[in-house]
Amino acid sequence: MELIKQSQWAKRHGFSRQYAGQLVQSGVIQLVDGLVDVEQADAAIAALRDPNQPQRRKNTSDVTELSTLLLKTRIKNEMERGKLLEARAKAEIGELVSVEDVKVAAFNKARIVRDSLMNIPDRVASLLASIDDAHKIHEVLLQEIRTALEELSRDV
Repeated sequence: MELIKQSQWAKRHGFSRQYAGQLVQSGVIQLVDGLVDVEQADAAIAALRDPNQPQRRKNTSDVTELSTLLLKTRIKNEMERGKLLEARAKAEIGELVSVEDVKVAAFNKARIVRDSLMNIPDRVASLLASIDDAHKIHEVLLQEIRTALEELSRDV
């Protein structure tokens, strides 16, 4: 005669603890010193069960699949947390730069380029007004643009 707790018996058969308690309260299952007699309880359940009805118990393979899924999810979360901590450590020692800092620096550099290129017409307008040759105008403009870009590349 094997005696176990109600919750253990319910888990073994895929029942809820509450259902096992209801079976005890209704007298279907007899307790021996507060524990379930497994043989008696199994026989009582077999007598109650209508063979024409399918079993509605939890499938224990679903439980193992669920626990495997939860374990995989936990592993993935821990790996992501590790990556995040690694990125924070690199940022603290200066290997990584924040996105906002990069955006600000790029914006400032682009503004300097824009201003430099926008100043070209003011510098060469009077010179170009006196030139009639289109080829010569092209050379002057090209030289001014090249000079502006070279100055910017020296600032980097």
